[in-house]
Amino acid sequence: MVLEARLERRYKKLVRSHMMSSDLLSSGIKSSLDGCEAFSQTQAAWRFFNNDRCSLEALMQPILASGKKQTKDLCHEYALIAHDWSGLSYKSHHSKIERYGIHNEQDLGYELQSSLLLSDIHGGPISPVAVNLVSKTKVLSTYSSVINRTETHLNELAKRVDYIEGCGFEKECVHIIDREGDSAHFMRALEGKKWLLRCKANSHITYAGKSMRTDQLAKQLAYTKTREVSYAGRIVDQHLSEAAIHIARPGSTNKGLDGLKQKIAGKSLSARLIVSKIVDKEGKVLSWWYLLTNVQDRDMADIALWYYWRWGIESFFKLLKSAGMHLENWQQESVEAIARRILVACMACVFVWQIAESKGPEAGELRNLLIRLSGRQMKYGVSFTRPALLAGLCSLLNTLDLLRDYDGDDLKNMLQKILKTQLV
Repeated sequence: MVLEARLERRYKKLVRSHMMSSDLLSSGIKSSLDGCEAFSQTQAAWRFFNNDRCSLEALMQPILASGKKQTKDLCHEYALIAHDWSGLSYKSHHSKIERYGIHNEQDLGYELQSSLLLSDIHGGPISPVAVNLVSKTKVLSTYSSVINRTETHLNELAKRVDYIEGCGFEKECVHIIDREGDSAHFMRALEGKKWLLRCKANSHITYAGKSMRTDQLAKQLAYTKTREVSYAGRIVDQHLSEAAIHIARPGSTNKGLDGLKQKIAGKSLSARLIVSKIVDKEGKVLSWWYLLTNVQDRDMADIALWYYWRWGIESFFKLLKSAGMHLENWQQESVEAIARRILVACMACVFVWQIAESKGPEAGELRNLLIRLSGRQMKYGVSFTRPALLAGLCSLLNTLDLLRDYDGDDLKNMLQKILKTQLV
């Protein structure tokens, strides 16, 4: 399914209007300098986001196509897919009648569910590959129109993984999930697929024929110092160890009519337990990560790094929210309009990520220019951030529009006549 020509032109303009950081007081659609009045652009955006012919599937197509194309160059052996859920708080947006209690009865809003493609070379984000937006009564999705609103996170995610596996990526996918994925029933549902998840300290695994907790086994292992990492603003050491284990415990299904979860036995799964221990220079253990994976052909250091890169999906949510586009302040009333605008914003993110990861002197020069145009100050040793690139890109595009109608001397003279002083 594709958009008709008129809607596609509007889509491209809207993507461009999202290539900038917003702020709390002006989170609406940004006007371009193409000669149209700002109010006309606002009205056109409203019609687009509320147009039923702009399906989520069609809006996702260019995002997914970009991800599949870039996988050839940005993924060496595997396409890493990070999955996560993020609440969108709209507590004071009373016109959004589809809100529900995402974390508690008072925290009203929607839930954003996303799957993000990451590079197995540098860990940077490439593109979203599937997005859901959950409201009080429905699930709006880029891959299915029949998702049951009452399904658990993991039941829905298993179906989303099936969809992603059928998208035709040239590299084999590895699905990365945080501790919510620590479910024997879910792991069995991913049979035939590659996965990496973080498990809980008290999860039971089978090692050498004996059932035990993961933290108990972790204390018995011998560790190797692997690399230095940054932890809470300081440089510390990462120590790794691993063991071949089995997942033999029964899985849990949804709660039945009696309110109790049903236990279902399943076949034993072979996996690797990889334990990451973060230790400061004085030898104090600061943190433990317990990782489970069925990927057998990569070193444990690579697996631990892959899970660390999972943080890219958190940064993606942050870019959509407080660090970039302030999604939680958007004024669209219907959940359908919010979903369409999220996908427009996703396409803008894809362009910025391409700029961030491009190689060569021209790419570096462009990033330096965008940081200058953004007006942002960078931390020592940091050459750019993605939100700053977003802000600079908007300034550059608007400048190029402006230079179609004025030359540099005209703008300089105009400013000097008004300010009566030599500033430029």
